[in-house]
Amino acid sequence: MKTIIHTCSSILVRPNGIVRYINAVLDLQKSMGHRTVFVTDAKPTQTIRADTVIYLNEVSTYVPNMRDEHVWLQPDDAIIDQMHQLYQLYQLMADLVVAHDLHSYYAASDNYANGVFVQHESDVLTPGLRYSFLDDDYLNLQKLVVANTNWRIGLTVPSTHVKPKRAIYTPSPFTVTGAVKKEKTRGLLYIGDATERKGAREFMDMTRQLAVTPTVITHEPDAELFAGADVYTFGLAQQQEMYALMGEHRVAYIPSRNECPGLAVLECLQFMPVVLDGAYAWSEYHKHTGALIRTGQAIYDTLAYHLSTEAVYNRTRLDAYSANSVQYWKNLST
Repeated sequence: MKTIIHTCSSILVRPNGIVRYINAVLDLQKSMGHRTVFVTDAKPTQTIRADTVIYLNEVSTYVPNMRDEHVWLQPDDAIIDQMHQLYQLYQLMADLVVAHDLHSYYAASDNYANGVFVQHESDVLTPGLRYSFLDDDYLNLQKLVVANTNWRIGLTVPSTHVKPKRAIYTPSPFTVTGAVKKEKTRGLLYIGDATERKGAREFMDMTRQLAVTPTVITHEPDAELFAGADVYTFGLAQQQEMYALMGEHRVAYIPSRNECPGLAVLECLQFMPVVLDGAYAWSEYHKHTGALIRTGQAIYDTLAYHLSTEAVYNRTRLDAYSANSVQYWKNLST
């Protein structure tokens, strides 16, 4: 039995793709018979499916830097120091160490000579675009680490924009679940928040052009932008309920401006075609998952077609992506 440590600071342990990603990897590694440990500075507010969760504080000491009603991440030495204390206190032995954010990387790399720093920041993987909520110091430090560390850098997408010394491919080990419903009772679906980064305004504009009432799954159910839509929100523990709703739809449109690579896209592709806006560079990462990359008028035409047809949905490319992504992590964990 191997012992595998995953670590992420409380700054990023919240209802987001990183937690879903971490849990998917933990589930896979546990299924392989490994012992999993999760290290963070404060008691997680979300369910982390490790065998053991180790933390120092009951509540995070991180003080969010708020701007325009959103949290802007900035480096916090106190969080790093707290995670250092845990490693000194527990003297954890590990066969593999996987860090998921900048703060946990700094603490873990001072205690382990070798590990994997999984890169979740879309603004690093697709440089030149600033849609994530990171301050300049946080982003620049992240880029510096990625380019210079002797740890392996796990790329969640096959990005050619970054040049780590030791790059490996670490896509989410996404496991396809659920059958595709033959009879669809709903039309157009969107998953995301109301921010510019997620393209929420573009989505709502498209629904008006199509003259449809869409379904929106979001953590911001009261956002004024989604007025007129059927709005739902789900917790991380309500995955099956969310999937049941998703499976009722004919097509999804997710016009995000930047992702890495976008777990919501993979989840939707289990049940229906997903249209992405090819004007945004990140969409290229989904060419091999089966997403439909369109631009301009072709977005409208493709959505209109799928809303009006009972065509059989074929998810062969997603199934192949899923099998390959699981195998990458099995190889790394063996």
